[in-house]
Amino acid sequence: MSSTSQPRSLLARGIAASAALAMVAGLTVVGSATADPDTADAALKQYKDLSEQASATNEAAKAAQEDAAKATAAKRAADATLVAAKREVTAVQARQAALQPQIDAVVVANYKGSRTNRTYALLVSDSPQQMLDQMSTLDFINRDVVATVAAFKKSKTEADSAAKRADEAAKAADTTKTEAEKKAADLREKKSRLAQEIARIKAIYDRLTGAQRGSLIGKPTPFDPSKVPPGSTAELAAVRAAVTRVGMPYAWGGTGPGQFDCSGLMVWAYQQSGKSLPRTSQAQLSGGQPVSRDALQPGDIIVYYAAATHVGMYVGDGKVVHASTYGVPVQVVPIDAAGPYKAAVRY
Repeated sequence: MSSTSQPRSLLARGIAASAALAMVAGLTVVGSATADPDTADAALKQYKDLSEQASATNEAAKAAQEDAAKATAAKRAADATLVAAKREVTAVQARQAALQPQIDAVVVANYKGSRTNRTYALLVSDSPQQMLDQMSTLDFINRDVVATVAAFKKSKTEADSAAKRADEAAKAADTTKTEAEKKAADLREKKSRLAQEIARIKAIYDRLTGAQRGSLIGKPTPFDPSKVPPGSTAELAAVRAAVTRVGMPYAWGGTGPGQFDCSGLMVWAYQQSGKSLPRTSQAQLSGGQPVSRDALQPGDIIVYYAAATHVGMYVGDGKVVHASTYGVPVQVVPIDAAGPYKAAVRY
């Protein structure tokens, strides 16, 4: 090979190598450009999945809190019943103890052969008048003895009954104490789990871009509150109250008036109309009258997801107002944009 052709060959190889490096570099740039949206989508999906999970845990925690409160109230009632039963036992035993010396005296008298009947009076009397006097005395003694014995029997029956009630009250107190402790432990576990999930959600939310946060909120759904049908029913009043909260922030456990979770918004809105709703989404589902989707009316509660972990309120025109998740304010959206439809109920 000539000296002239060798440099040309080296130059060609250099150009080829540079082209290859440029191609690799180009692929790397393209690869990173396409990876970022994938990563963003994955983060957004993870956020939505965690939010759904936290919503379920939030509803479970609220239910556990209600259960714990009921168990604590039951324990207080059982403890009060036990205290009252013990006082009754003490009082009845005191009455029985007061009668005991008189009963002992009757027993001793009979043991010593005392005669306290009319036949005995007839046999030992020296005259009719003496017999009448003795019979009158014996009648008085008999009445007193009979009354004492009857009172003693009654006190004994009452003492036995009171002791039985006290024993049952003690067992009930132990049972309610165990149940209250169990419910309290369940509440602590659910609250701890919710706190962990909330921390993860907030950490992911802080890393989301403005576009991703906008994607969470979605495009505004046109809704004119003045289009709510006229009327003074509790349902319509609840709808009017609920739509005034549009734009308010989401908060786990929030019941207003400035922040809400899903079921908390329903509770607050209906409170404004003078009607009480259960606190959790599952309880709201079971507490209302079922309504078919094609018969929805403003004010109906729509329940979402198979486990009934989310709720919204139908406002008419195929739309629902709801508090969805952290980072998303209370908003009006199409019915199916709030989640997978499960059922609807009316209050």
